[in-house]
Amino acid sequence: MKLSAFGLLLFFVSAALVMASLLGYFRDVPYLTEYRYWLALGGYGVMVLGIVFKGQSH
Repeated sequence: MKLSAFGLLLFFVSAALVMASLLGYFRDVPYLTEYRYWLALGGYGVMVLGIVFKGQSH
């Protein structure tokens, strides 16, 4: 499976948000701990958008 530049960007943004959420869950980081559920939801939402718009150009 080859990702386009936009798909790759969405993948990395999604992964970064979910990783930040996990960091906030396991460690006491002020901002990340407070918004860990929203970060996870946002990360998975970005992933869903990437799947929905897969293959569409511009």
